[in-house]
Amino acid sequence: MTKLERFGITKKTPTRKPNEIPGRNEERNPRKKLKKNLAFILCLLILSSMGGKENIGKHRIQTGEGPAELEVHHVGPYPIIRHFLDKLGFIRMVRSHLGTSRDSVLDPGLTLSLLIQEILVSPLPLYKISEWVDGISTDALGITKTQKKALNDDRVARVLETLASVRGKTLFFQIALRAIKRFELDCRQIHNDTTTISFHGAYKGSIEEPRITWGVNKDHRPDLKQLVFGLNVTRDGGVPISHQVYSGNRTDDTIHLENLEELREILGRSDFIYVADSKLCTKKNLVNIQRYHGKFVTVLPRTWKEDKAFRKALAAGEEVRWRKIHGDNDEGPESRTIWTTNSGPEETPQGYRIIWYRDSRKKALDAAAREEKLKKTEEELRGLVPKLNRGSLKQKGAIKQKVQTILKKNGCEGLIDFSVVSTEKVSLTRLRRGRPRKGDPLREVRTKIFHLEWTRNKAAIKAKSRTDGVFPLITNLSPQEASKVRVFLIYKDQALVERRHKVMKSDLVVAPVYVKKTKRVQGILHATFLALVVYALIEREARMNMERMGKGEIPILPESRSSKSPTTSRILEIFRDVSWYEFKRGEEHLVFPLKLTKLQKEVLGLLGMDPKHYV
Repeated sequence: MTKLERFGITKKTPTRKPNEIPGRNEERNPRKKLKKNLAFILCLLILSSMGGKENIGKHRIQTGEGPAELEVHHVGPYPIIRHFLDKLGFIRMVRSHLGTSRDSVLDPGLTLSLLIQEILVSPLPLYKISEWVDGISTDALGITKTQKKALNDDRVARVLETLASVRGKTLFFQIALRAIKRFELDCRQIHNDTTTISFHGAYKGSIEEPRITWGVNKDHRPDLKQLVFGLNVTRDGGVPISHQVYSGNRTDDTIHLENLEELREILGRSDFIYVADSKLCTKKNLVNIQRYHGKFVTVLPRTWKEDKAFRKALAAGEEVRWRKIHGDNDEGPESRTIWTTNSGPEETPQGYRIIWYRDSRKKALDAAAREEKLKKTEEELRGLVPKLNRGSLKQKGAIKQKVQTILKKNGCEGLIDFSVVSTEKVSLTRLRRGRPRKGDPLREVRTKIFHLEWTRNKAAIKAKSRTDGVFPLITNLSPQEASKVRVFLIYKDQALVERRHKVMKSDLVVAPVYVKKTKRVQGILHATFLALVVYALIEREARMNMERMGKGEIPILPESRSSKSPTTSRILEIFRDVSWYEFKRGEEHLVFPLKLTKLQKEVLGLLGMDPKHYV
């Protein structure tokens, strides 16, 4: 299919009668000639920059019959996003919670819906939102020309401030309820995790909670201030149902009590399975879940005595029998095998169940990480050698302390043996000042020169490798409620929330932020969360219908490659260039309606949408 055929323009060879003079009859049919000229114009326009922003809008052109105007009406994937926002009743809910605008032209509901569409398709700084909306058809966005002109960064910023207020919290609660009911989400298993959003700037005015401040940065940017962003998603499609924004110095172990309380209120139940990382595993958090008859699955921290004892036994070479419970049959690099054992501690003093696993993929990652640490440590030790015997490293004790600091920082204590050896340097110095003379008295000076030697402790490294890939899960699910395989699969789904964080930072570009007021910064995070909800619902709908219709894959990737799990980014991408064209020349007015490709119609069917949404 050519680029012109995608827009309904086909090039056909004209058929002539035997007595027909070429060109003469074409001149007598101006409409046919118009179509021919228009096809030529569209050809130049489309081929010059396919799908570029410069093609959108009105273009004044010169034809053989005089000046004309060609207008490109860009539709894009916006009807899809509007369809899902309408299913949520989004605009109506925003209006009921955030009120109406002062000028009654563009209310917060429409403003926020437009911002969500912009975040999902082409995330830009707020000051460019007017440029973004200019290039899109008003029908595609569901607004009037007056409302289109009224959209600007000041209006959006005011809505963001309102979104970050107390009224915004009730809005998120209602959206969660609506999403669960309208899309029939299975909320028996909830996954929680946090990430950090980094900010460039001082943000000295951020003094109210949540504060943009220093903390442990999960993006490895300790030089930047941050906020902590918490997210709860369902196992059913990884759909976000709630979120929290915390101060940048908030630790993960302190967030779970209030988060669980919020989840109980949203879900109207407390017996769901709550899955989180090892920061959940504190006695206070686990007792709270147990008190409300809830369930949990998390990782047992390395600081617990049960973990330390079993790893010590493994490192000492104690015989442990591992039984395969899950994995691929092949031995390829992408294969993954899970084993379990009954040799380790099976219960905590509180009566919680401990299950020990060994993961082949984690085993390889642990070995690679240890080798990387060893190489980094050896590189730092080589860099330390030229600095010996000068400055603060003239004494043996100071050198040893510096080496131990390097080993501790890189986690290589005991894996590298080192020694500081000394040699004596003998030199002669004169006892008399002035110009040297023959026969001047001399004194022998002996100076200690220190050298650093190190080697890898192969026995310690081998002992450490015996614990590679080993990790314990702790749960209050009984063996009758969940087998060891089931508990592992529950925790394996923790990747769902991690993928949503990745989407936020990559596809939705949650940072960098180009606003100064802390309230507006929070509002941007809230708006990005709402966009993430729509993103997840689109993805879930497509994948569920693929399974229901028996479609194993669809050719949605570049170069028409097939995908078994289409993402929302790829779904929206194939509709990015959808437009229709309008040609005016004098009294002549010709419209070239948009035509969807077979793939686009198929995707709309998977989303439960009628192609009439694009009429």
